[in-house]
Amino acid sequence: MALNNGYVNYSSFRQEDGKVIGRIRTGVKAAYPAAGEQDYRFFVEPLSPLPRGYEDAQRLGFTGFMSRIGYDCSTFPSDKEAWAALEEQWSGKLVLFTPALRNNKYFVIDDVQAEAEPLSMEDGTAFVPVPVFDAEADPAFDGDINKFCWHLAEGKPLPGLSRRYWDRAQLPPLVLAAFRHPDAGKKKGYVLFAPLHEETFRKAEITEGGAYFELPDKRDLGYAPVDLGAPDIHAQIVLCRTAPLCFIPASLVPFLKENLAPVPEDGNLLRLLGGRKRQGRASSQRQGRGDAARESAPEKGKEKDAAQDAPKKTAEKGGEKGRRSGEKTAQKKGEGRKAAQEAKPAADAVPAPEALTEAAFLDRLARTAQNRGLLYTAQDLINFHVSLKVSCLVILAGMSGTGKSGLVRLYADAMGLPKEQAVMIPVRPSWMDDSDLLGYLDMKNMIYRPADTGLAELLVEASRHPEKMYIVCFDEMNLARAEHYFAQFISVLEKEENPVVRLYNPSLAPRIYNSAAYPAEIPVGRNVLFTGTVNVDESTYHFSDKILDRANVITLHQGKFRDLARIGRTEPEVWPEVSAAEWESFRRVSDTVALTEAELDFLDALNETLRKSGPAGGFGYRVARQMGRYLYNIPESAVFTRADGLDCQTVQRILTKLRGSGEQLRALVAEDEEGRLTGEAAAVLDRFSRLSPFGESRRVLLRKAKELKLYDYTF
Repeated sequence: MALNNGYVNYSSFRQEDGKVIGRIRTGVKAAYPAAGEQDYRFFVEPLSPLPRGYEDAQRLGFTGFMSRIGYDCSTFPSDKEAWAALEEQWSGKLVLFTPALRNNKYFVIDDVQAEAEPLSMEDGTAFVPVPVFDAEADPAFDGDINKFCWHLAEGKPLPGLSRRYWDRAQLPPLVLAAFRHPDAGKKKGYVLFAPLHEETFRKAEITEGGAYFELPDKRDLGYAPVDLGAPDIHAQIVLCRTAPLCFIPASLVPFLKENLAPVPEDGNLLRLLGGRKRQGRASSQRQGRGDAARESAPEKGKEKDAAQDAPKKTAEKGGEKGRRSGEKTAQKKGEGRKAAQEAKPAADAVPAPEALTEAAFLDRLARTAQNRGLLYTAQDLINFHVSLKVSCLVILAGMSGTGKSGLVRLYADAMGLPKEQAVMIPVRPSWMDDSDLLGYLDMKNMIYRPADTGLAELLVEASRHPEKMYIVCFDEMNLARAEHYFAQFISVLEKEENPVVRLYNPSLAPRIYNSAAYPAEIPVGRNVLFTGTVNVDESTYHFSDKILDRANVITLHQGKFRDLARIGRTEPEVWPEVSAAEWESFRRVSDTVALTEAELDFLDALNETLRKSGPAGGFGYRVARQMGRYLYNIPESAVFTRADGLDCQTVQRILTKLRGSGEQLRALVAEDEEGRLTGEAAAVLDRFSRLSPFGESRRVLLRKAKELKLYDYTF
């Protein structure tokens, strides 16, 4: 273990997702990280579930280092003084930490925070982590507990919880949401949400857009108000100060869930929780579906009693820890459900504006193009949109002046992004490595010097604001060899789990003066969209397969020049900003390859044909999976069908790699004397014409056949 200016080098450990709560055990041990330096180890007993592979840590505990919690090395002359200082700092507190594995065998802790120990905590208490969402503060919900409930039931993203705090292998028994009654002043309340008929949610998925918790059925979602400040509950739980988590004793969970009532069909919880519905915020309107809210006179007496009694009953249940009989529990549970089922929505509720749907966004995109007097086909706009949803990099190709960079700016305008969230980076021919793109570490002055592209600053900003969307466009990205300056991003783009851009060695971070502004590693989330533009001429380089395998390469259609006469500019519309949660709601995720058997047969036949062109021919599993993801994400549209998508993907993911000499390719693509397409590749398209006409694919193959005839080579 090396030491740098009093800091332990942790470059050889693997940090896990999620947080664990624990208690510091008595005693410390000396450690000697370097000659003449003395650190002290302390040991933490975990009290909540651990990640997979950490089972032995339950018995052995975790190791922490005092140099990592604010003490310099060689501060204490003996174990006694070191323990006295540690005990004084952490007396009456629990430890919230991120579990890590050092050298694949030592259980260590990182990112340590102090949390208040519950007043009535007993030895051997086992805690269960529970996510806590702030529906009042998060702009995605704007204080509307009904909107939060709808997101949870419909499987929509819940912003505020990332893998930094939650291990998705852990299935929560419940989630908590903080909200404020419109007429309750500054006091916050909490609502408990949990499955009615299962012990935990079925699945937890954590993405950059938020958290998803899967229910067996959205009608199986129950709720209950809970007063976390009630003495009997407050004395047992750990409501974290620095993380969106609450740790609840496992024995308390069943009693908190006893008063669950089914979420009402109209989704109007606020009425049942004792608050008046906000004007213009009626979540009874189902977003994206337009379900009309039901209106009838509420039974006010029952609503008031149910809303006022539920927190009190929940607190009493938790404090008594189940001493009341099962009959009373069942009776109260039934009464709570009956009150929820009989309650009616408020008659004066005003429907809220619908959340942005994908169809509405595509309409916004088309209107933005029309307002700016730009000529883009509907197919190109939808193709670009779907490619951005599923691909880590989208490259727009074509001759100069066809509107490649303009399409990126148009898309950013339609998303309502301010200029600082949509960055155009002109690529320079002199770029040789990623220091030209990101910056470099000045070892002499121990400072990180960012490049003038602004990319490092944007990535840092995006990592700190996962609720916002960002677009990066590498303009003319083939003026330099992308395999050189883009090398680190090639590796990052192929990682679907926790991609990270490294600016410098993390072990040097304690010695870098501006490490707070420029951290050693920057997580790259799905809230950053990467695009590029290319021109193919004598001044540019061609892409290698390692980039083409990871990108959708789109060649824009050029319309007729006479169409310029009929278009005109109008006053541009200013659109509200699309959040990361809204963007994530556009994306569909499938656990399978998402291709039909006929489509898989088509890919097999085409792949076998391409392999005949040489050892570099063909394509791999990655391309097939990403094509399936693209087809699965095509929105319902009359102008762009699955057949059109399959044609586009064949061009963008497969035929872009078809290049070489006439000797290699003449059997694959050829042109007869009448200018018609022939060859083995065309024969495959003919055989599977029931899937798609493959109009774009045929045009590309015919162009390559003409290049072979003229130059005996295709680009």
